[in-house]
Amino acid sequence: MPAKVLRYFSIIPRLLRLYKSSKTAKDMIWHDKYGTKAEILRHLADATAWKEFDEQYPKFASDPQNIRLGLASDGSNPFCVMRIILS
Repeated sequence: MPAKVLRYFSIIPRLLRLYKSSKTAKDMIWHDKYGTKAEILRHLADATAWKEFDEQYPKFASDPQNIRLGLASDGSNPFCVMRIILS
């Protein structure tokens, strides 16, 4: 029995669906039109990592429809398949 299972969810069809809806498409570019320019962290676009990424890749940052994806696992185990068995 495998200890780890890789589940693959194709991202491109999901992103295309987000931009097909007019309401969701507006929400996807909210950070560009209505994002705060203050020093308060209210959206991920206010974070220093986002700003540094925009400075490092200005061509990518110029199009508000470009999507920044982040991967965070933080020890997440949604299907409870990695149990520690002590013998």
